[in-house]
Amino acid sequence: MTNPYPPSSTPAALFLATAIFTAGPVFAQTYDLSGVDVVPELAERVPQEIRDRGVLIIGSDNAYAPWEYLAGPDGQTPEGIDVDLGKAIAYTLDLEYESRTAPFASILPALGTNFDIGISAFSITRERMGAVNFVSYADTQSLWVVRAGNPTGFDPADYCGTTVAIQSGSYHEQYVDEDSAACEAAGNEPVEKLPFSVQTEAITRVAVGGADATATGGGTAAYAVVQSGDALETLSPVGTMGIRGLNGIAVPKDNMELTHLIADTLNHLIENGIYGEIYATWGVDQFAVSEALVNPDPGK
Repeated sequence: MTNPYPPSSTPAALFLATAIFTAGPVFAQTYDLSGVDVVPELAERVPQEIRDRGVLIIGSDNAYAPWEYLAGPDGQTPEGIDVDLGKAIAYTLDLEYESRTAPFASILPALGTNFDIGISAFSITRERMGAVNFVSYADTQSLWVVRAGNPTGFDPADYCGTTVAIQSGSYHEQYVDEDSAACEAAGNEPVEKLPFSVQTEAITRVAVGGADATATGGGTAAYAVVQSGDALETLSPVGTMGIRGLNGIAVPKDNMELTHLIADTLNHLIENGIYGEIYATWGVDQFAVSEALVNPDPGK
C-alpha cells in the first residue's frame, strides 16, 4: 500500500488524516431493517445456486463512506448506504446477506465467481456495461476535494501540471487521464496522477498536502468535508465530469435472470418506501431514483 503521508506532513495534518480514516459516520450507523418482509413471488425467482446457499454474496471495497465502509466494535463490520440497501434486497428475497471486501478494480471481473452481485457505488459507463449488467439505484454527481481555502489554487477548468490523487479503476480516473492527455497535446504539463486503491487514501493525501485535489462522488466528498472539521472543501467539476450520472448494482453479464430479479426487488423497495427511508436516514435523498432500470443509457 502506498504511504499516504508525505515526509513533510505536520502533526496537525497527520491528526486530520487519522480523523478522516477512523472517525465514525456523521449521518447514521445503520437503518433499522426489521420492517423488511419476504416477498414470496420474488423469493421464488432466486437462482437455484443462490437459493441452496441461502446467502446473497455482495462484492464491495467497503472503503467509500458513506456508501460503504468498515466500522463497528471490531472495525471490520460493513456499514453504509449500500450495505443497508444490499441487506434490504437480500431479506426481501429470503436470503442472508454477506459483504466480501475486495479492491475496487477487482470486483467486476469476479462477478459470478466470487460474488453474486457488486454494490460499491459503481458509476454506470458504456465501457463497464460491455462487461456486466447494471441496475440503477442512485443518481449522483462528482466533486473535487481540496484543502480549505484552496491554497494551491486548483482550477477544475485548467489543472494541467497539478498533482491529483485518484482511486484506481474509478470513473474519475478515466477523466483525469483524458484531461492529462489533452494537456500534453496542447503543449502543457501533464497531470501528475497519484493512484490509490481506496478513495479514503486519496482524500488523505490531499488533506496532508501531498496532492492538490482528488475527484470523487458527491456523497463521499461531502462526508469527507464534514469528517475533516471543514479542513477540506469541495469544488464543482466542469465538462463531462460535472454531469450527473447513475450508479448501478453490477450483475454478471450472462445472468439476465438475476439482473431482472434485482431490478424488480429494488423497485419493490422503492414502491413500499423502504428505499426512500434508507436514503433519508443517511441524508442522501438528493441521490435517490424513482425507478431502478436495467442497463440504462449512461450517456458517457
